Amino acid sequence: MSDGVALVHDGFALLLAIAIPLVAAAVVGVLLAVLATRTLGIADPAVGAVARALAVFAALAVFGATWATQLHDFTATAWQQLAALGRGP
Repeated sequence: MSDGVALVHDGFALLLAIAIPLVAAAVVGVLLAVLATRTLGIADPAVGAVARALAVFAALAVFGATWATQLHDFTATAWQQLAALGRGP
């Protein structure tokens, strides 16, 4: 695999590693909001939006430092590889 393709592959892998837990947190937040609104009989759609936002913020609080470190490492590596990209062997 060429350096450019490997760089794009690693970038998308990191994107998925970060996006999947955020989406999962949003889904869990929605499920908890649905259970709460059904149990309490609340028909306000804002409850779901608030629960979704709180779940995503909680995931960012828990995993944010790790993701920031991973993004920093990937970016540093990517800039080093981009300097050599396009040059011949």
